[in-house]
Amino acid sequence: KETKLTDLEKLEDKFDDIIEHLSEKIDELDYTVDRQVSEISQLGNDVSYLENKVDDLESQLDNLEES
Repeated sequence: KETKLTDLEKLEDKFDDIIEHLSEKIDELDYTVDRQVSEISQLGNDVSYLENKVDDLESQLDNLEES
């Protein structure tokens, strides 16, 4: 009976270790996703900025052509 309990405790410890390991992996993935979302947002801002610059240059060219 005592051996069965010890085996059960060992199994429980293994499950606890697996759960802890998976929790750490989830935390790492959450951090990675958050960082990537931030980088994507920054890229979106950069694209908007560059689109505005292109629009400005096109307007300047149009104005020069009209002159």
